Amino acid sequence: MSVPLSRFWAELANILPEIAAARYVAIDFEMTGIEPRNALPLQRPTMDQLYKRAKEAAETFNVLQFGLTCIYYEEAAISGKDDGTNGVFRLKSYNFNVSPMFDTHSNGGAVLARVLDRTLTLSYKTLMFLSKNRIRIEDAYDGGIPYLSRAEEAQIMAELSGLKQHSKAELIDIEKTQQETKQFYADVTDNIRKWESDPSSNSYLNISNSHDGPVTRFQRRLVYQILDTHFDRKYRAVVKENYFMQITKRDDKAEEKLVGGSFADDVYRMYDLNVGLTDDCVKRKIDISEAKLRGETPVLVGHNMFLDLCFLYATFFGSLPDTLNEFGHTIHELFPRIMDTKHILTHADHEMMAFKTLEDAFLELEAKKMPFEIEHMQTRYTDRMHPANVHQAGHDSFKTSVVFLKEMWKHIEGISTTCPKDIVSCKSFEWESPGFQKFANKVRIGNAGLWDLGAVDTLCPKNSET
Repeated sequence: MSVPLSRFWAELANILPEIAAARYVAIDFEMTGIEPRNALPLQRPTMDQLYKRAKEAAETFNVLQFGLTCIYYEEAAISGKDDGTNGVFRLKSYNFNVSPMFDTHSNGGAVLARVLDRTLTLSYKTLMFLSKNRIRIEDAYDGGIPYLSRAEEAQIMAELSGLKQHSKAELIDIEKTQQETKQFYADVTDNIRKWESDPSSNSYLNISNSHDGPVTRFQRRLVYQILDTHFDRKYRAVVKENYFMQITKRDDKAEEKLVGGSFADDVYRMYDLNVGLTDDCVKRKIDISEAKLRGETPVLVGHNMFLDLCFLYATFFGSLPDTLNEFGHTIHELFPRIMDTKHILTHADHEMMAFKTLEDAFLELEAKKMPFEIEHMQTRYTDRMHPANVHQAGHDSFKTSVVFLKEMWKHIEGISTTCPKDIVSCKSFEWESPGFQKFANKVRIGNAGLWDLGAVDTLCPKNSET
C-alpha cells in the first residue's frame, strides 16, 4: 500500500490524474504524537481551547504517514456490472511514509538542514501505539518521502537565491572588522564591478575563500551585504557545492516561477529527472489534472478530521493561525467542500452513548448490503486485507471511505423523494443533494461542538442547521 520514495515521482504522475477524476478523496494521517506533554485535562473544553491544544500538537510533533483514497462512481451501464446493483464505487488507496529528514548527502540538503533545522519529537504513548500496530517509524525517517511546506519553500528560496533582504541591524560594520575582512570585502566589491563592466565576461562570477577552504558563513554574509548595499540587489548569490559562491544577474520572472509557478511543470520536471524519460503524454496528463483541480476540487473526506486538518496545514502549508476563526477561513479557501464521517456517525448521539472508533464503525458497516457495490481497486501498493496494514494511514483512509459511503446512504435513502429507495444514481451522492447539505462543511471538535466552516458552496443555499 505504501508508495516508496524510489517510485514517488513516477507514481505521482499517475496519482494526480486519479485525484482530479475522483468525486471524493478521503485522507488520514499518522503522527509522532497528538497531545502536548503535560497538557492539563479539560473538563468542558471550548472549541477555541481544543484548537489551541491541537495547534500546539501540530507545531510539536511530526507527520509519519499520509494516506489517501480516491473515490469514483460508475453507473451500472458504464461499469458493466449485471448483478442487480445500481453501480459501483471504485476506491483506490495509497499510503505515503513522510520524512522530516533532508538528504544531507547533497549540498542542497545540507543547506535545508542548516536553514530550517526542524525539531523531531516523538510521544512515548504514540510509539507504543505504533509498535502495537506494526507501524515502523524507521520507514518514515529512513526512506520516507521528504517535503517542504509552502512557508519553508519561500524561506529556503530566499536564502538560496540571495533574495533575503537584510535589515540595517544585521549589517556588518566593516570599519570595525579586522584587516583581512576589510580586504576580502574590498576585493569582492572590486571584482563584481570589473565583471559587470566587462562585456566579454562570463554570465557568472565565482567567489572563493582567499584564505583557502570553503567560503565561511561570515564571508557569505559579507557577499550578500555587498550585493544589497553596493549593487542595489541587481545580482543574486548562490552557494555552490558548499564550497564557493556564484554571482549571476537576477531573473525575477524565473525566480517567481521557482516559488509560485505551475505545479504541473514542477511535477513533470521531477518526473523527467527521476524516471529519465521524456513523455509528452505524461506531461499533458499532468497539465490537464492541474487545470481540472484548479476548476473544482474533490470533496475532502476524513474521520474525526479536525486534528488531521491542523497537521495537514502545519506540515504542508505554514504556521497555523492564532485563532480557530482564522483557521476556518484559511481551510475553507483551500478545501471548500469537506465531510467529516465522525459528525455523520454521531450527529444524533447524546453524551451517554458509548464511543465508537473508526474501526468499530467500519466493522459494523462492512458487511451491510447496499444497493451499490464498493470495489477496492488493487494497486501494487494495495493489500488491504493484510493484518499489518491495520491503522496504516492509507488503510484508514480506505475504511473512512467505506464508512462515508454506507453511512451517507442511510441519510440519502431516508430523504430521497425523486426515486425509489433501492435505486442509486450518480446524483444521489452529489454535493448539492439534500442528504449532503445536512453535514456539509461541519467538523466535529471533540465534545466541544461542531466547527462550521461557513457557506457550503457558492452554488448551494447555506445550511441553516446549528
